[in-house]
Amino acid sequence: MPTLVVGISDCRCTNDASVDLVTYALGSCIAVGAYDPVQGVGGLLHYLLPDSRQDQQRATQQPAMYADTGIPHLIRSMERLGAQRKHIRVRLAGGAQMVSDTAQLAVGKRNQLAARKLLWQMGVLVEMEAVGGMASRNLGLKVGTGEFWVQTNTQAEPRLPEASHAILAGAR
Repeated sequence: MPTLVVGISDCRCTNDASVDLVTYALGSCIAVGAYDPVQGVGGLLHYLLPDSRQDQQRATQQPAMYADTGIPHLIRSMERLGAQRKHIRVRLAGGAQMVSDTAQLAVGKRNQLAARKLLWQMGVLVEMEAVGGMASRNLGLKVGTGEFWVQTNTQAEPRLPEASHAILAGAR
């Protein structure tokens, strides 16, 4: 199966069932994994910061760098491939606290809150999340099955019930 790697400040969408989407090294960054199980469209966004107001020019050139420009870009890109917003289901990963004394910065937490707020405003359901803590994560999506996976360091996190905040189960 071909794998599309989504880098930092990057977004990829596909309706090719043979493709896996994956992003690595989610520290304080957030990955937004999205899937429409009806149309078989998947997307993955790896954004760095919550708010583009600090650099509008850069946000225009690289919308996937920020939550407020990257999330709408992800959803619109999926819709261009046939996804319907009412069917899109989202999993979040990342948002870790990577520096010990970050009470004033808290970038990971701000990133997580930005995603939840924007997705809610867009009418898109966040089904699960693996966020917070102090470890980096990887997130992947098998577009053919809608299965998401998350890995912390070198160990896969166990599958847990939907109400938990630790694993991202399949969408189909």
